[in-house]
Amino acid sequence: MYQIDLSFTDFIDKIVKSINDYKEMISDVNWIEVATVVIAGICIVLGVLIVLIAVFSGFGKLVSKLEAFSKKMAAKRAARKAAKKAAKQSETILAEDKAPVVKAAPAVKAASQPVVEQGISTEVVAAITAAITASEGSNQFVIRSVKRKDVGSRNPWARAAVNDNTRSF
Repeated sequence: MYQIDLSFTDFIDKIVKSINDYKEMISDVNWIEVATVVIAGICIVLGVLIVLIAVFSGFGKLVSKLEAFSKKMAAKRAARKAAKKAAKQSETILAEDKAPVVKAAPAVKAASQPVVEQGISTEVVAAITAAITASEGSNQFVIRSVKRKDVGSRNPWARAAVNDNTRSF
């Protein structure tokens, strides 16, 4: 084992020597170069951040425009499809005065009763309707059908994950 024999004056002398070495090292620094490097670094970082913000903002605008264009094209396709369907359903008959008469397509009958799968009682349908009314807070909805869901179609681990991720806090 080494034995260190250091007196208080030796300790103070070493501290003073370290401070003098530090002062000598600091006196050799060119502070203009240091300031130039620091300012250049800050400017480069801010410039890159501004460029990144502009790039991501541009991507966001591009994606939103593409989505709007896609929705517009889908609406046009749906309108064309509906027009073709209406043209097939309606028949044009020429009258004696050569004026076309359009026979309107039969009106769609509103479903007054929901389509219920075989084996589901009316009490269950009433309970489902009451639960939906209670959760929605109004009766401004229409139940079109009631079907059984095959619960065995999902992996049990996936069901457990869904239950875990959707439970209340």
